Amino acid sequence: MMDKPDKYIEEIFHFQGKWEMPSLCGLKILDKNDNHIIILTELYTENPGSSATDMIEVLAGLIVHKFNLDPEKSVFIVRNPERSAHYEFFAETFHLALMRWDGERYSGLTWDRIISPPGR
Repeated sequence: MMDKPDKYIEEIFHFQGKWEMPSLCGLKILDKNDNHIIILTELYTENPGSSATDMIEVLAGLIVHKFNLDPEKSVFIVRNPERSAHYEFFAETFHLALMRWDGERYSGLTWDRIISPPGR
């Protein structure tokens, strides 16, 4: 479990991306109903390295270890914020990263898009 009494963490998370490139993403961790909800936000212009999307299995392992989370009760969501354009593929999206924990690392990644509520 998280050691923070308010059970909420929000920060810029720094990690080594592919080829040990310094990388970063937004990180928000919430404890809800005995689960850890981890939201990783892509930081397009601020991130000089790998995206959270490309590194999700590695990032998930780093995060559960660093924050002492139960991997079996951790849910990972990747948020792609809206980019200033009129094209639909630049709209804000959320994807659930479905992975298996083998006791040491996550693997078997599949994505499930979370549909935004109507009117958004």
